[in-house]
Amino acid sequence: MKKNYLLPIVLVCLFSLTSLAQTTWDGSDSADWHTAANWDTNSIPTSTDNVVIANAGTAPIISSGTLAETLNLTINTGATLTINSANSLTVSGNLTTTDNDSFILNSGSSLIVNGTSTGNITYNRTLATNNWYLVASPVVGETVFDLISNAGDISNNGSDFAIGTYNDGWTYNYSATLGSGWGYAVKKDASGNLPFTGTIQTSDVAKTTVDTTDDFNLYGNPYPSYIPANENADANNNFLTVNTASGQDELDSATIWFWDQATDGYIQINQGSPARFIAPSQGFFIKNKGSFGDTFIDFKESMQSHQSTEVFNKSVTTRQDIKLFLSDGTKNKYTEIYYIDGATTGYDNGYDSSIFGGTTHPFSIFTELVTSSNTGKKLGIQSLPNSNFENMVIPIGINADSGLNIKFTAEVLNLPNGINVYLEDRLKDTYARLDETNSNYSITLTENLSGFGRFYLHTKSSSTLNADDIALEGTSVYQLDKNSLRITGINSDNARIKIYSILGKQVLDYSFSSKGNSDITLPNLNTGVYIVQVATEKGKINKKIILE
Repeated sequence: MKKNYLLPIVLVCLFSLTSLAQTTWDGSDSADWHTAANWDTNSIPTSTDNVVIANAGTAPIISSGTLAETLNLTINTGATLTINSANSLTVSGNLTTTDNDSFILNSGSSLIVNGTSTGNITYNRTLATNNWYLVASPVVGETVFDLISNAGDISNNGSDFAIGTYNDGWTYNYSATLGSGWGYAVKKDASGNLPFTGTIQTSDVAKTTVDTTDDFNLYGNPYPSYIPANENADANNNFLTVNTASGQDELDSATIWFWDQATDGYIQINQGSPARFIAPSQGFFIKNKGSFGDTFIDFKESMQSHQSTEVFNKSVTTRQDIKLFLSDGTKNKYTEIYYIDGATTGYDNGYDSSIFGGTTHPFSIFTELVTSSNTGKKLGIQSLPNSNFENMVIPIGINADSGLNIKFTAEVLNLPNGINVYLEDRLKDTYARLDETNSNYSITLTENLSGFGRFYLHTKSSSTLNADDIALEGTSVYQLDKNSLRITGINSDNARIKIYSILGKQVLDYSFSSKGNSDITLPNLNTGVYIVQVATEKGKINKKIILE
């Protein structure tokens, strides 16, 4: 039988002609990308269509909340394309723009280009108040000169502009090109847009860590799309997992710190947090190991995704957790406790996170580890086992000035039936239930508070508690430095500490008075394991410590 060699050639030609077919915008009906009548083919483009935005009719806007897609996308001279907030576009092939102002992305929108990109885009980050924001350039090549010129109202004192970088503290009046992947602080005189213009980052980005004294570095999302911060946003390909993987383990703490306008302070996100995405143009802090790991902070092009502004934080409705709030009537702060299978009462990196260490916290709330082998960490997030609730007492730390009226409230989710949440005020020998509707504990401070020792959180099944039942629960003893111990949670004028070696020899017997925190000077002791006994009129406790 004679073979037909013509058919494959014809098929190849037909495929080639089909792949070169294009859909062109004519804007004859409206500005809506998703209206078929606005395209010369009378059909809405898909991921297999080559799309040309012509300078014709009404300029297109992607605004319906439905993902827009193309194969290759070209924006002709004189034409414009706009993506509105909470909308997105995926270009599976290549992007070509001709005019600097032809492609505009409004704050909260998202663009992913899987191929190459030629020409500029403009991403407008909306700053809602005339306050400080942490930002990053979602484009490559934007200069501070152009940013100042295009924004028009970046704060200044005549010569120095409010654009800052961080290195063991803030330095302002930054004046060079905004580096892709670095973070910056910016303040405008009024709310409005901060426009970034440049080319699109279409490759992986690896930023060198800076070995500072405090090891905090400021980075930012280099893409005009969202990237997942933690496991609940993406199980594997997220920022924290990538940068703590073997060979890339550069993070000292698997935590990201964001500046939060609502609380006028930093909030922490870790692997136990609800799903968090890092938005385009969002800056954030990490703490690196300081000359360890691979010395790079990595952003992967494959991390990119589309999200809406409503899903910066996705709720995790099945997890057991407590969010404890502190308010002085003006400022509002909170600390979080997660109950997770596999978590411990000790420090679990990636699931326990300290409050941000690059600034002071004059009004704040935090927790301390439940375990007796404490280290004095001030935790913004503490993860605990999702069992044994009644035997875990959580020390609550407060920074607040004398004279303030402070109020505690709590948001409690999914704790086991019958488990109630109580706040103990050890100085007042009282407690308050916080898990009931509209419940709170309010008090006017008669002295400055700084740290732990007065307040404790209890999860108990008892409907009534008294101070004797919870006398010394949650008391912590740990080595403060080479020559001293810190004891927290003792409120007594007649306290006594005794220290014994592991062989039973008494090496210290000392009486002291305490109102929450006490530092005890140690005699000259060898390193090793010791038993510390602390006694008050309410009883005694024994703690094992290791002196180093």
